[in-house]
Amino acid sequence: MKPVVTAVALAYRDTFTFAKLDVNTQPQKTRGYNIRGTPAYIVFRDGEIAGAFSGAMPSNILVERILGILAIEETE
Repeated sequence: MKPVVTAVALAYRDTFTFAKLDVNTQPQKTRGYNIRGTPAYIVFRDGEIAGAFSGAMPSNILVERILGILAIEETE
């Protein structure tokens, strides 16, 4: 998933930002966010969790899910 996330992060850098949590070195935060498997995505809006999902997927589905949670329409 790393190449997909990297490509999406670059293409949508003006729309949203990715941050990485190392589940191996941050077990407390992992439990706090209820992360059960990887890859896991937690979408924040204005500092609050707006939605979450998990699993490997192609870039177009990843973008669709993030934009859907953020309620942003694709303009490209």
